[in-house]
Amino acid sequence: MGPRFRRRKKKRRVIRFLFIMLFVILLVPVSYAGYLYTKASEVTDNAQVSLDRGEKSDKRKETVNPKKDNFSMLFVGIDSRDGKANGALSDALIVATFNKTDETLTMLSIPRDSYVNIPGYGMDKITHAHLRGGMELTVQTTEELLDIPVDYVVRGNFQAFKTAINELGGVKVDIEDQYVVDQIAKDTNGKVVLNTGDQTLNGEEALAFARTRKADSDFKRGERQMQIIQSSINKMKSFSSVSKYDDLLDSLEGNFSLNLSFNEVLSYVPYLTNIKEMNKLQLEGYDYQPGSTYYLQLDEQKLNEVRSQLKKELGLEEGTDSQFTS
Repeated sequence: MGPRFRRRKKKRRVIRFLFIMLFVILLVPVSYAGYLYTKASEVTDNAQVSLDRGEKSDKRKETVNPKKDNFSMLFVGIDSRDGKANGALSDALIVATFNKTDETLTMLSIPRDSYVNIPGYGMDKITHAHLRGGMELTVQTTEELLDIPVDYVVRGNFQAFKTAINELGGVKVDIEDQYVVDQIAKDTNGKVVLNTGDQTLNGEEALAFARTRKADSDFKRGERQMQIIQSSINKMKSFSSVSKYDDLLDSLEGNFSLNLSFNEVLSYVPYLTNIKEMNKLQLEGYDYQPGSTYYLQLDEQKLNEVRSQLKKELGLEEGTDSQFTS
């Protein structure tokens, strides 16, 4: 066996080794991505809830296609720490519209004390809709209030909120007022101490920031909640690592529910990463206390303006879209 043959054989071994290493390098991420896909699919399937109406809102003539249509989503944050949703109040209600043509997202926070008609129960605080009828009644009440279809609904409790924020590595917020900082410290008995100005909050801090309302009003509270969502979306747009998704999926299981399929969830990812502009709408109102219970009476003129804006974002202005039924 001559030197030339040995060099050739050695070269083949080196090439084979490099080929195997390349195969492993390519295979491991694909295998892990496949594992995450399967796990995410299982977690999403376990979180599935169905509305009595079926897949289509009663305010649409045709089922919305999230891959090509503008759509709306209702985020429901419930006051529950034990994972049980039944009998819980909704602590946060945020309606988001996704306009694929303009690549915009528009958010509206509905104050929990808003005095609205709850179908079957009459006028009451909107937070009581979930208490009495869960996601089903919350969706119906929101649709009647805003006169738009609620295509999808996602519900999460405090644990889901904190976990998601922590897995994102925190969210950036800007706290302008010292009295908000002071109230948060008071609300949490000194466990959460923040500062004014730009800062990054972890899950516990973000929850305290989103929930406090004694410092100012429910309207300001809604602005804080929308600020956190906006910051979270910005973080997700630049979030490239998949190493944390495994823990995220584990901790979210049992703490959130939704009426979207896993494939529908996946179809939103490209949209979220391409959002060019995020807008925030705000309702107006005044104190209303006919007896011992406090309510927030919404300003009807402002409510109508918000309704029109949301319909415009969805492309559902009356007389211009055959899918909309008022």
